Amino acid sequence: MNIVIVSQALPYLPSRGGFRLYGGNLIRQFSQRHSVDLISFLEEGDQEHLDWPKQYCSSVRTIPIQHHGVASRACNVASSFVLGKQMHGRRSLNELLREGLQKRRWDVLHVEGGAAGGTIDTVLPIPKILSLHDSWTLRVEEMLKCSQSVSEKLYYRFLKLYEPRYERLIYPRFEAVTVVAGPDLEAVREVVPKANVVLIPYGTDTQYFHPVPVKKEKDTFVFHSHLGYPPNIEAALLFANEIFPLILRKVPGAKFHLVGANPGPKILELGSRPSIRISANLPDLRPAVCSGTVYVCAIRYGTGLKSKMLEAMAMQMPIVAWHPGSTVGIECANGKHLLAATNPQEFAAHAVDLLQHPEKADALARAARDLVCQKYSWESKALAYEYLYQKTIQSRV
Repeated sequence: MNIVIVSQALPYLPSRGGFRLYGGNLIRQFSQRHSVDLISFLEEGDQEHLDWPKQYCSSVRTIPIQHHGVASRACNVASSFVLGKQMHGRRSLNELLREGLQKRRWDVLHVEGGAAGGTIDTVLPIPKILSLHDSWTLRVEEMLKCSQSVSEKLYYRFLKLYEPRYERLIYPRFEAVTVVAGPDLEAVREVVPKANVVLIPYGTDTQYFHPVPVKKEKDTFVFHSHLGYPPNIEAALLFANEIFPLILRKVPGAKFHLVGANPGPKILELGSRPSIRISANLPDLRPAVCSGTVYVCAIRYGTGLKSKMLEAMAMQMPIVAWHPGSTVGIECANGKHLLAATNPQEFAAHAVDLLQHPEKADALARAARDLVCQKYSWESKALAYEYLYQKTIQSRV
């Protein structure tokens, strides 16, 4: 097949962030069997990563994201809300698509991101698939539960009004829209009954994320994530303030190691505590994560499938996770692949249990990696998309 991918952020690996990571892994898999052309919006700092997609794509075309004034941004929001048309970058993108359709004869158009979906002209004569990852209507509800500032709450209250209408205008224009977890599937179907919604779970790179042979730090709990994102901040604060003190009563020398990008002020404050350490913006987070004794994920809010969980499982870490927030979308079994908790007391008890029983921790960690290798490889996700593409193409014949 000849596939064209439009992405609202430049795909490259390794990277953090859904559309970069998701698109990059799909491109690498698709390039083994198909011709792939990429058209991507460029955010600040993306230029230095352009060599990565060029090694896998037949062509790479880019559209720099411009900084617009208040009036222009207001017009763009109004156009998106009333007509379902994102104006910023629209002309440039569709000129590239029309030019490419004439020269490249693409079989299918894959769009990464709902915002990018709003820039696509509906008259383009090509099957179109929109990869959403999660339901933004559902995400807004979740983010309102854990927003860290007044400005964040106001922003998500506005989106609560904006998103359902935008989704009803955009999603039916595509032959299919994809999400990564069951709750998102149900939410999109409820908001946009006319949309054809398909579940294709997230994947992880099990060759990159593997158990790194580093020295384990005694009685150390580790969590990695984007540390400026509200659900991750809330999870770190929950563990540090409510769960970790219970653990310290049983294991006075225990440590909590936070690893991740762009820690917010509340996270940085935790670093002043003697038993808590922060490693920010590491070029490679794998050794820091693998040096922990037990991985802890106390995420209660958010949407989609938590890729950090798949990464920790792939790195063969014994895991204690909040259920269902941290485990949603992952076919894991409590007591076989990890230990699940529904309150701070249970979470702390599980964490201490794994410190005291290393054989049990090792068995859970090995089973978790086996699960990820079997069910969450990017090869399997690429094959699922290829099946969807073929089905969509055939339906238009």
